[in-house]
Amino acid sequence: MSFWKTLKGIKVAAEAGYKTASGTFGEIKSTLTDTATKFSQNYREMSLDKELQDCQAAAEEGYKFAQTKYDEIKSTLADAKNNLSQIDAEQNQVKRIQNSKLVENQKVELQQLNEEIEHIGEDLQNLRERAQYFSIVVYGRTEAGKSTLMEILTHGNGKSIGKGGQRTTRDVRSYEWKGLKIIDVPGVCAFEGKEDETKAFEAAKSADLILFLIRSDGVQPDEAEKLAQLRSLGKPVLGVINVRQAFNDIKDEDYIKDLEEAMADTENIDATINQFKEFAKRHNQDWSGIRFVATHLLSAYLSQDKNIKVFELSRFAEVEKFILEKVRDDGRFLRIKTFADAVAVPMNKTILKIYEQSGKTLLESDVWLDKQIQLSKWSENFFKRSQERFDNLKENLSEQLNKAIDEFVKKHYEDEKAGENWQTKFKSLKFDEQYKTFLESLAKECDKKRKELSDELKTELPYLGLQNDAQVSVALDSTTPVGQYLSIAVGAAGFFFAPLVAVGILGKFLFDDKEKMIRENKQKLRDAITAPSREVLDKMHNQANETFNEEIWSKGICDFWRLLAGYQFMLARLGQSQYLIACALSIKFSELNARLLKEAISCKGKGSASSVSQIARIPGETLVAFADRITWNLSKKELSDLLGEDFGVIKLREGELGNELETTKAVLGCDIEFDTYQLYEDTEEKEAERAFAIITKNKIDTNSIRFKIAQQIAVFPIIQR
Repeated sequence: MSFWKTLKGIKVAAEAGYKTASGTFGEIKSTLTDTATKFSQNYREMSLDKELQDCQAAAEEGYKFAQTKYDEIKSTLADAKNNLSQIDAEQNQVKRIQNSKLVENQKVELQQLNEEIEHIGEDLQNLRERAQYFSIVVYGRTEAGKSTLMEILTHGNGKSIGKGGQRTTRDVRSYEWKGLKIIDVPGVCAFEGKEDETKAFEAAKSADLILFLIRSDGVQPDEAEKLAQLRSLGKPVLGVINVRQAFNDIKDEDYIKDLEEAMADTENIDATINQFKEFAKRHNQDWSGIRFVATHLLSAYLSQDKNIKVFELSRFAEVEKFILEKVRDDGRFLRIKTFADAVAVPMNKTILKIYEQSGKTLLESDVWLDKQIQLSKWSENFFKRSQERFDNLKENLSEQLNKAIDEFVKKHYEDEKAGENWQTKFKSLKFDEQYKTFLESLAKECDKKRKELSDELKTELPYLGLQNDAQVSVALDSTTPVGQYLSIAVGAAGFFFAPLVAVGILGKFLFDDKEKMIRENKQKLRDAITAPSREVLDKMHNQANETFNEEIWSKGICDFWRLLAGYQFMLARLGQSQYLIACALSIKFSELNARLLKEAISCKGKGSASSVSQIARIPGETLVAFADRITWNLSKKELSDLLGEDFGVIKLREGELGNELETTKAVLGCDIEFDTYQLYEDTEEKEAERAFAIITKNKIDTNSIRFKIAQQIAVFPIIQR
């Protein structure tokens, strides 16, 4: 019996020893696991420190490159200013346009452009001053959970967390977390929160990365609008969806169970994320590539350092991992991108704006050309009809003169004062008044046509959304009215009639002698008044014709035609000047983005961008590389994720890039053709120089990505009529 009792005691002791050993092993295992975790964490943080050093070096590299491109932009605009001064001097020399403010308006626009460009330099300097930090801006609507997130990262006491509908964060606040600068900005989309939104957006401009928060209990179009604005800055975005589930006690099993179920409801979470991404279409953007991670921020805050299980359920560790992996993997590139986009974003908007202005200027040139052509066709017919009417009038007046002479001779052949009486008779015929009336009718016809064309200009220009009525008034005021000169020019002709020699009184002669004397006196009187009368009538006719040519034709028609032509030439020249500026800037823009693509490929260490001929890009939306072959081993998705925007390649056949028309047509996806606008009138010595534009045969949304990309490669402005 003692044997079995002893054996049983050994068994109990063995079991106790096993439990003790097992517990000790568990403790050892747990300790080793914790040690491994801490070692891994320390290793990752040590690795991040090295990456942040590389980021700082990359920031200086990015600054130098961006500053170089900024200096080139300023140089391009300085050349544009000189070119505009040359145009101004040429126009003053030829005096095509009097009192024109076209060049002055262009100078004002160029000055405004220079002032806008100055902000780029200021932004670059501000970015450089903060270059030692990799900065992440936490962005989202009021109550999205931004302050809670910051409290978790900083292990805060919760004082900054909002209560109910409060707008807690009203200023920009920054914190350091694992060597990163985390910036908490005021919430957006709040009632009467415009000032807060301005602060938030300005802070985001200098960020290397945006952490954008949404809530799982509903997303709104206005917060999507804020993300669209951030994307237009070219900013890469990481998305965080704050799962909304009531949670007040980290020890309450019901709360924990509800939290577990809410975090497991991936279908509802994904539906909210997809609903939010659908809003991108309203802003002509694509957010399909933006990654979102789900977390429950309140439970993460309440449980940190207190309840490991709840903290794990909150999945906040995934948010931290999400951020750190992005910085570690892409931080160096993102720092360069921040500086590059400080130039690229305003530069892209400026280029598109100038091309648009150029297109509108050339379209207006076309409107003035149309009136010029109308006037040319009308005036050719008008001049021909006027000359025929002149001839008819002269013939009619000659008949009136002959009839008047016959009647006067019959009555005054023995009048000693026949000369004086003929003067009176001639004036009573009012040939000068008839010429005056005739010229006034021609002048009215001319004025009517001028007014008709001017009225059309007043109607068409505002309708097309081009220039205002001011320039049309210049057209009316700059042409000399012709009617006011007619009475002076023609009325003077009547006083050129020379005095006649008096005709003698007949005596008493034989009948035959008397008849003979009557015939002789009549002939003598006829001869005396006919030649000078015809001479005066010819002078009157010539002077009326001269008045027509100098006043009506030259000042009323030709001057008006020259004014129309002058505006057309000037507008075409300005349109050309504008698109040459845009074209020069586009080359710099392509070079800047080529460097960005090169850095992206280098970041992943998988090839080069040596095969890229040209790049078109809309920061934050898309980058398109034109290449004859692909010389990198990165997928479209890898590059899209890194750039934070859609990436595509258009493969070119040999020599295809030089054919901008065909490439533009392929990108637009519709028929197009060239149109030209005269810069100078054709002469025998020189054919007119021309400005060029691309005309689309289909209506294209000018805000679409397709149009913006096509405009960057088209060289000339794309116009839709």
